[in-house]
Amino acid sequence: MDQHYHPAIYARLQQLFAAADWDALTSYLEGLSNAHFRTAGYLIGERLLGTVTPEVFWEVALRLINWQPRAFTVTIAKAATPRLKASTLTLNDAGFIRLTEAIAADERIIDRQKILYQWLPAISQPASMECLFERLGVNAPRRRIDFLLHTDGLPAAFVLLRTLRFEEHDRNYLTTICRQLIQRAASLSNSGGKTGSLGFNLASLLRAFFDLPDIRGTFSLALQPYELSRLDTDFDVFCRIITRV
Repeated sequence: MDQHYHPAIYARLQQLFAAADWDALTSYLEGLSNAHFRTAGYLIGERLLGTVTPEVFWEVALRLINWQPRAFTVTIAKAATPRLKASTLTLNDAGFIRLTEAIAADERIIDRQKILYQWLPAISQPASMECLFERLGVNAPRRRIDFLLHTDGLPAAFVLLRTLRFEEHDRNYLTTICRQLIQRAASLSNSGGKTGSLGFNLASLLRAFFDLPDIRGTFSLALQPYELSRLDTDFDVFCRIITRV
C-alpha cells in the first residue's frame, strides 16, 4: 500500500474536517502509530488543506503547529505555498495573523525560520515579502539579509538591495555580501543553475549602487550613474536593469 495513502485514515480525517472538530483531530492523530501518523500528516498537507476555506486552513494550522510544531510546521508551510501563489491565502488573513502571534516567542524561532524558507520563494511582490518578515517579527536588517541571500528570484534581490540600505555605513559588510553573491552565483553557474547570472548582475549592481571599489571582476551588467537613482524604490525599473544582459 502507498505509504502516503490509507483509505481508512483518509476517511476519518475527512469526517473530522467536515465536523471541524479539531480537538478530536489531535486526539485521533495522537493515537496513531508512527507510520500512520506520517501518512495522516501527508494527507492533511497534500489533500485536505488544499481545498478548505482560509478560515479552516489557518485554524488547523494554528492547532497543529501549537500541538506538534516539529511534525507539522513544514507540512503546513508547504501546504500554504501553492495557495499563497494562487492568492487563495494571504498574509493579511486574520488566521495567519493569529498564527504569527502564537509563534512570536523567542523559543519559536525555528518555526518562524521554517515558514520563511518555504514562503519567501513563493512571494512575487517585494511589499509582500517585507510584510512576511514583519508579520513573523524578523525586523533586524542583517537577519533579513541572511534569509534573502538564500532566496532566489527578482523580488528577493530587490528586497535585499532595499534592506542593505540600512547597512550602507558598513562598507566591509556590504563588500562581504557582494562576495558571497559572486561565490554563490559562480557555484550555480558551474552546476547549471539558472540564477547564476542574476547573482552576478546583483553583485555588479550593488557594487555600483554602494560604490564598492574592492569588488573586482568582469561583469556584463554596466550601469550609468543616472540609472542608480530609482533602483531601490521602483521594482519595475530594478527588474528591467538587472535582467538587461
